[in-house]
Amino acid sequence: MGLVIDYSTGFFEATPTGEGVGTDPATIGDPSFGDVSLLLHGDGTSGSTTITDSSSNSVVVTANGNAQIDTAVKKFGTGSIEFDGSGDYLLINGSTYPLDLSGDFTIEFFVRHTNVTAAQKYITLGPSGGALSTLMLIDVSTNFRLFIDGSDRLSGSAGGPTINTWHYIAVVRNGTSIKYFLDGNEELNYTQSTPKDYSLNYNYPIGIIQGLTIQSLYGYLDEFRISTVARYTSNFTPPTAAFSNAGPTLDLSSGNVFSHAPSANVAYTFTNPPTSGTSYDFTLKVTPSATVTITWPSSVEWPSGTAPAAPASGETDVYTFFTTDNGSTYYGNQVGDAVS
Repeated sequence: MGLVIDYSTGFFEATPTGEGVGTDPATIGDPSFGDVSLLLHGDGTSGSTTITDSSSNSVVVTANGNAQIDTAVKKFGTGSIEFDGSGDYLLINGSTYPLDLSGDFTIEFFVRHTNVTAAQKYITLGPSGGALSTLMLIDVSTNFRLFIDGSDRLSGSAGGPTINTWHYIAVVRNGTSIKYFLDGNEELNYTQSTPKDYSLNYNYPIGIIQGLTIQSLYGYLDEFRISTVARYTSNFTPPTAAFSNAGPTLDLSSGNVFSHAPSANVAYTFTNPPTSGTSYDFTLKVTPSATVTITWPSSVEWPSGTAPAAPASGETDVYTFFTTDNGSTYYGNQVGDAVS
C-alpha cells in the first residue's frame, strides 16, 4: 500500500488519538497512600468478624470478643466496627505485620461512643509488656486523653465526647513534635526530646489496653488509618468521605502525558484504559521533591522483570507504558534517567 502526500494543497499534521496532557495524578487518590500501613474502613456484612485492611500491606486483623461489623451505624461506606465495652478488641500480629512507628506518623479515625463510664482505649502502642512510661495510649475517660511518657498530656483540655456523635481524632508525630487534633482542631503540641519507637509491640491492640481485656471501647470506629507520614501540621477540615484505597492515579481517559512531583512515598494506580484490542501508550514524568520509593501497579511488566529505582530528590525520570488488553498488562520502560 502506497501513501501519497500532495504538498501543493497545504500543510499536514498527524495527531495520534488520545494525544494530550492528562489530569494531574496528585489530584486523584491519596498522594500519601504509599505511606499507609493500615486502613480499616469497617465495611462488610453486619455481624461479620472479617475486618479488612485496605492498605497495600493486606494486614490480617483478628476480631476478639464481640467486635464486629455493624451496618446500621457508620460514618462512611457500608459499616463501622462495633465494640460493646466488654472485652471486644482487634489484634494485629506485630511480628508478621510490623507497623513502622519509629519516625513520623499519623494515627487517625472516627469514633462514636455509646457511653463513657470508664477509661476506654482506642489503640495502645509500644513494647509488649512495657511500662506506662514507654507506651503511647490514645484513649478516653471523662475526657479525651493522650498518654505519653507516663502522663496524660491533654489533662482534660480537649473536653469529653458527645455520646452518639462522631468525633474525629488524629495523632501526628512530626520530628520531635506530637500533636493531637480533635475534630480538626489542634488540642496539644507535645515535644519529645528523643522520639520513642512505638513499633516494638509484638501485638497491636485496638480497643483495649495492651494485653488486657479491660478498659474496652464502648462504641464504634470508622475509617481507622495509620500512615508513616505527618499528614497534618495545623488545624484542618476532617474528611468528608471515606479514605482512598489508591495512590496518585493516572486517568488514562484524560490524556497520555502525565507529570507528578511526589513529596512522599508513592503507589501509582492506572485507571480507564481503552478497550481490549486497542493499543494505547502513555508517558509519565516523575520529579520527586524528597527521597521517595515508588510502588507500581502489579500489572506492569518491566524489562528483565525488575522495576527501575525511583529518581533521587530533584531529579527527573521519564517512563513509558503501553497496553493492548484493557490494562490487564502494561509494558513499562524507563526512557529517561536523571534528565536535565
